[in-house]
Amino acid sequence: MQEDTKEEGVEPMKSNKLYDEQRIKVAQEAMNGIKLSYLARKYSVSPSTITNWVKFYKERFGEEAPLSVHEQIEDAKRVQDLETKMDTAIKLLGEKDLEIELLRELLKKANPAYRTKSN
Repeated sequence: MQEDTKEEGVEPMKSNKLYDEQRIKVAQEAMNGIKLSYLARKYSVSPSTITNWVKFYKERFGEEAPLSVHEQIEDAKRVQDLETKMDTAIKLLGEKDLEIELLRELLKKANPAYRTKSN
């Protein structure tokens, strides 16, 4: 007889990294609302296996459901927009710093290139 070496609540994992990535992908799809019966047919596993994978995923990564593809795309667009705005702001800030430096240098000159009322 084989000894039961499983820890309570932890299923044995295959060491194949591709298999682990596939399990996580299926668990994410299930958490995003895709029906277990569809996923079971698609990946040729039983719905109870997928349920176990979802439990494992939640234990490993937390209860929060992963972002859907649409949400990931929206986040990427938002980040890109923010990066563009930040680049513009940095450019404007650099221009303002240059203006300030030029004005300070003009104030230091003894004979500025503009007329005063006393002339």
